[in-house]
This record gives sequence, structure tokens and C-alpha cells, in this order.
Amino acid sequence: MLLGFVNTTPHGSGPVELLGDSESLAAWLTGAGLMAADTAVTRADVVAAHELRAALCTVFLSRSGCEGSADRLPEAERYLARIAERYPLTLRVTAEGCRPAPAQAGVLGAFAGLLAAAADLAARGAWLRMKICKNPTCYSGFYDRTRNTSGLYCGTACGSQAAQRAYRNRIKDASCAQAS
Repeated sequence: MLLGFVNTTPHGSGPVELLGDSESLAAWLTGAGLMAADTAVTRADVVAAHELRAALCTVFLSRSGCEGSADRLPEAERYLARIAERYPLTLRVTAEGCRPAPAQAGVLGAFAGLLAAAADLAARGAWLRMKICKNPTCYSGFYDRTRNTSGLYCGTACGSQAAQRAYRNRIKDASCAQAS
């Protein structure tokens, strides 16, 4: 769910903004099962969704070592701490177990549902595996399946593109150094 939310942002040559207006945000949140279809969504909710998504993207980017993400990380973490108070969670205890759930309904409850998904990932030890591809033409969110959580790219195609780009830059730098 969090990867789907993060991947609604336009990046590289990818899709356009998928949460650009109230209708598209309502459709995405409803499709993700986070709120009822008849819930009213405002322009302020769209702005809040963009802010939440940007903060999550910054956290995920920092795990891939992307330039500038470390500088933005403290502000993103402060933002996430503030909104955790605005979108509270409660525990749902059943015979199958205990899980975090939104304490309210509507759009605020939907945003709390995204935070509940983050809490669930953290409880399962999977939170640190949520990353954004380091390839600047991609920047897609992905789940790092490497054994030691060292994955930087969403797949082999992006890893190959980055390796080719680095190789071309090394060749170019070497030829410039020889010409000097």
C-alpha cells in the first residue's frame, strides 16, 4: 500500500501526477480500501496527501543514498512525527492478533491507514526495506529483497542503466584527462 502511494508521484519519464485533484485522490484512497467511496475530499486533502507522500519519499530516498535526501531527512521525520498526532491510530485486537488501525474515518482516517501500514511494516521488520530507486530516470518505490538490504535499484534494468551511465562518465573523464 505504501509503495502504491509513493509511486503516485510523477518521476522520470513515468506517469503524470496521479493525485492531482480531489477526484483522483478520492479514487486512489477508495481503491486502496482506506475510505468509503462517498467520502468528500477537498483541495486541502490533496495538499496534505502530497506532503505526506513527499515525506515518505524522502525517508525512502535516504535509504538509497540519493543526493540531498540526507539533508531533507530530519525535516521529513519531524513532519511525520507531527502528522502521527493528527492522524491517530488505535489497536484492533482479535483472535488472530493485534494490528494498528485508524482511530477515525474519512480522509484523516485514510491517511492514518497509511501510517498504520508503516507501523505494520516496522513491526514485521520490513520498514527498512522500503526504498526508492536510485536511478534518476526512475525514482520508483520498491521493496528491497536483497539479503543484506543493500539494494539501490528497483530492478536489474535500472541497475544496468546506472552502471552504463557511470561507465560512460568514466570513459569521458579519462578522455578529457588525456586531452589535457
